[in-house]
Amino acid sequence: MSVPPTPHPGSAARILLPAPVRSVQGHRAGIVTRTTAGAVDLVVALLCVGAGYLGWSAFIFVLNPPSFHFPTPGFAILFTCLLGTLTTYLTLAWTITGRTIGNRLLGLRVVSDGGGRVGFSRAILRALLCVFVPIVLFWVIISRENRSVPDILLRTSVIYDWTAGRGAGSEPGELHPAAG
Repeated sequence: MSVPPTPHPGSAARILLPAPVRSVQGHRAGIVTRTTAGAVDLVVALLCVGAGYLGWSAFIFVLNPPSFHFPTPGFAILFTCLLGTLTTYLTLAWTITGRTIGNRLLGLRVVSDGGGRVGFSRAILRALLCVFVPIVLFWVIISRENRSVPDILLRTSVIYDWTAGRGAGSEPGELHPAAG
């Protein structure tokens, strides 16, 4: 008696996915999903900056409790911290897993054109474009392939991918054109 072959790592997840989700698995995401994921990521970055502010305040308090007062860094410093935090967060998330928290919640993944992971250099360039020139992300509305300017320039795609595995699309390396 032979042992049945071990299923592909993504196949178990594919079986558990509802049919409507499976139909767009591996397809490029549109503007609504991307914008919602981006909003979640902005909230994550704001929370990180807020936590940093509270940490800095606690450090100052520990140094001299009697004369403590909350620091007033000003808008420019806080905004610079937010931009730096957001750029770092996006770069690390896209380099390591291809997903940010917002991407994970909405079933998205950033992949290279071949369907693999985005390397560090592409991830940081993509993050810089997304953070400092966010208007270029709205090219997705015009693009027939659901690609933003960073996607086109850096040969990346934001796809629907609800699998927990490392691969992207329905099968490793498989990308589908934009869903109808």
